[in-house]
Amino acid sequence: MENLEEILIDIQDKLVPILDDYEQAIYHYLFRHTYLIGKKSCLYSTRAAKIGLGSGEKSKQPSTSTRSKKLRSLEDKGCVQIIERSNKGIVVKLLLPSQIPHIQNQAVEEELLVIDELDFYKDRRLLGSLLAREDNRCFYTGRKITSENCYLDHVIPQASGGGNSFKNIVATCYDANSMKNDKPASEFIRSLYKDELISLLEFKKLKDRLIKLKAGELKPDLELINSAIYS
Repeated sequence: MENLEEILIDIQDKLVPILDDYEQAIYHYLFRHTYLIGKKSCLYSTRAAKIGLGSGEKSKQPSTSTRSKKLRSLEDKGCVQIIERSNKGIVVKLLLPSQIPHIQNQAVEEELLVIDELDFYKDRRLLGSLLAREDNRCFYTGRKITSENCYLDHVIPQASGGGNSFKNIVATCYDANSMKNDKPASEFIRSLYKDELISLLEFKKLKDRLIKLKAGELKPDLELINSAIYS
């Protein structure tokens, strides 16, 4: 069972912004009658379900057709699954924010967007996060490096259009940085293998890491980045 506090925060931060008032009320009703009592689904009546909208002139209960329409819109948004319909009502399964793929994908995209906006070549505050990602070793040779003796390299050279995002900047030792110069990383690691400076296994691992790096899978630690920028 997921942590209730984290779920409530996720609902407020990730679901509420994409739901209207009626959708929120129905979702919270279903949450109350499923997750909070240990059930995966519940019977939802478009006529009798007591949806809490508070008091006041503008807080009147929605019509039966509106209840039905808003339940369908919740389904369209991936927040619920309609299991069965009958004359007794509708059996509905509630999905938590962590179970809704497009919500999770959006969070990942937003996170990457923020990191993509950072300049990992010029902003020396970000060096620590790159070194941590590389485990304090040269990206190419595996030699131990520190903030005092490391160099930053463009995987795709600047002359070829390579940028300064985390997907294109790696920490290296002096020798690797000097030997690579303006070569593309793929060409450089082949030369390292050809000159027997790295083994076949190391060459294959480097190829895989380059693929992951370009795909944005080798992200620096966000906590280290935030700490470096805002502390």
